[in-house]
Amino acid sequence: MATVTDRWKIEPDRYGHGKRYQVRYRDDSKNWRRKAFTNKADATRYATSVQHQLDSGLFRDPKSGTVPFAMYANAWFASRVDLSPSTNNSYRGCLDNHILPAIGRIELSRLRAEHGRTFIAGFAGEKGATARKAAMLVSSILKSAVLDGILASNPFAHVALPKANQTVPNPFEPDELQALIAAINPWYKCFVLSAGILGTRWGELAGLRPQSIDLLHRRVHIKEQLSDATGSPTIAPLKTAASHRSISIPKFLATQLEQQLAERSTQEFVFTTSSGEPLRKSNFNRRDWQPAIKTSQLYGHKFHDLRATAVALAIAEGAHPKAIQQRLGHASITTTLNTYGHMFPSLDVDIADRLDVSMGTAFAIAN
Repeated sequence: MATVTDRWKIEPDRYGHGKRYQVRYRDDSKNWRRKAFTNKADATRYATSVQHQLDSGLFRDPKSGTVPFAMYANAWFASRVDLSPSTNNSYRGCLDNHILPAIGRIELSRLRAEHGRTFIAGFAGEKGATARKAAMLVSSILKSAVLDGILASNPFAHVALPKANQTVPNPFEPDELQALIAAINPWYKCFVLSAGILGTRWGELAGLRPQSIDLLHRRVHIKEQLSDATGSPTIAPLKTAASHRSISIPKFLATQLEQQLAERSTQEFVFTTSSGEPLRKSNFNRRDWQPAIKTSQLYGHKFHDLRATAVALAIAEGAHPKAIQQRLGHASITTTLNTYGHMFPSLDVDIADRLDVSMGTAFAIAN
């Protein structure tokens, strides 16, 4: 119970010195806390407010918000054991390069929405995606501070974010895919072809195990991925639960994979370097991908465009968006349509044509 005492009455030697009224209460941790006031009305209002906060579970340590943002952010980051290695590296880099230099010294309780607007404005000349990512990370950290009872509200919650730059998929045309495969180091021809047909992510294909390929039933089972986010390539969990999937293999690719398993695979991985080491994306890009892109004059294409190529080829064969979603390992068909929806040009035409068949006779105008 928060109580107000007259210090001058219970401590006569204090009479006429210092603030007269003191509020005493026990916090949620049963620790005694005190705060002094000059007049009784202010002390009573404070005691009533504190007691209400304690009774309703809204009490916050008045001193907890005085810690610098950097101290809380680093503690928050250290507690995030759920992050994948790549996300861990991304968050750490964003904190060190953008967030902490800008607002790291500001006390949590002093952060305001204006700090968020100024922070975003400081990214002038940078990509909008970088500013958006950094602001969202700050907001996430401050949201945790609210849940921890340190802040009453998140000052970045309603700060307008830069628009996300929509990356338009850039698939290879079938003849371009053939040209690329003709130009790539022969050791990686099956690797590139598999990416362009199956639509797997880099890590999923680089981490594919021989036992995950079922040539008899022509299926590839995606169970894990290879990540080099920590420096050396290591097996890591897949991006989402939906990423766990089985993908059907066309006969021509099954033949290529059979040869790959017989001649270029190790017991650990289907696809490796020519020396049998796990693939590193940066090395592959520099030593093999970029030279092949230059030779085939397909400038501007990234390895991830092979994933879009698999989508384009599936659409050309009349695949339903739901089947493509499952093949890509997207958690939601919304993700598939938001990313590749523009590549379904015939869907609206199909609706009109089907309506003609089902409803055209009933509503035809007689001549």
